[in-house]
Amino acid sequence: MTISAQAAADLLGRPVRPMQAPLSVLRGRRIMITGAAGSIGRALALRLAQCAPRSLCLVDVSDHGLVETMDAVLSAAPGVAVRERLCDVRDFARLSHVFDRERPELVIHAAALKYVHMGERHPGECVLTNLIGVRNAIEALRANGGGRFVLISTDKAASPTSVMGASKRLAELYVRDVAAAQNGVQAIAVRFGNVFGTRGSVVPIFMEQIRRGAPVTVTHPDMERYFMLLEEAVDLILQAAGTDHGPDQGLSPVLLLDMGEPLRIKDLAERMVKTLTPAGRPPSGVVFTGLKEGEKLSEQLQDEHEVRLPFHVDGLWRLQPVALARALSEADLAALETTARTGSDAVVRQKVFALLDQVLLPQDQAAAG
Repeated sequence: MTISAQAAADLLGRPVRPMQAPLSVLRGRRIMITGAAGSIGRALALRLAQCAPRSLCLVDVSDHGLVETMDAVLSAAPGVAVRERLCDVRDFARLSHVFDRERPELVIHAAALKYVHMGERHPGECVLTNLIGVRNAIEALRANGGGRFVLISTDKAASPTSVMGASKRLAELYVRDVAAAQNGVQAIAVRFGNVFGTRGSVVPIFMEQIRRGAPVTVTHPDMERYFMLLEEAVDLILQAAGTDHGPDQGLSPVLLLDMGEPLRIKDLAERMVKTLTPAGRPPSGVVFTGLKEGEKLSEQLQDEHEVRLPFHVDGLWRLQPVALARALSEADLAALETTARTGSDAVVRQKVFALLDQVLLPQDQAAAG
């Protein structure tokens, strides 16, 4: 059972955003996608393969997923110069070797652990992938002459209550510091909410439950989320990657994708049941299972530490800090990495949120503390 883009838009209750990414500016460039075996990574690879890059390097730690992504890209664009690199972004030495060989000019960093409840159970793993992996990729890019780096972030980074969200917010803040340093890496982050139909999201779960005639499971009747289609997310990411940001001295490199209005998960489930239940079969009911570890009833796209400003690309906003906060130091990252590798889950969680609180404080308050 599959859902077309138009049917997905109907379920979301809004029209599909037209594609506008300036792919011509990416033609002839050496491009790397980390996390290429994931839903967003694969969709980015398929889209970028159409713009005739000089080379397209796909990096992931999943051999099965990487093979599937490679096969899909070669089938869609047989002439593209695409290579796979089986590599964990947490392994700096191995990742540096990959960068030495590929010498990318543009890196789209989609590698991440995304399940909130799994991050709560395995906080060290979450930190190592979602934060240390970002540092490793940026340092490897800098060592090879620099270029543009695009971090894929999440709305869970706004007012984070989970380790997953906190690790992504720290990664955004690290990108902010890299951009401010102006030492060869043009770093930006793009933050957005749920992507409709991606692997592990509620949509394929609901579809399978409806196919089996089982009850559709929703955690809470009031839970709501921001959604966009995969095609829309990819297009806006590539707009951010391919757009000249201009003289942005003092401006934040964190961009927000326009997600529209949030949708109640219960309403989505009921629409899917009504639309997808085969004729002649009683529709599945909706049952509520309770929130998982670290989950919120509602996500937000920004918090009290930032303000949304216009950006010169339709569908994108800039998230500007309301106060100048202190930078994340290499010592901060090194200490947190050591804790993530050797500390207990409780200590890792405490250190993540303590560091985030320190970095989000305005500089004068941080110095006074």
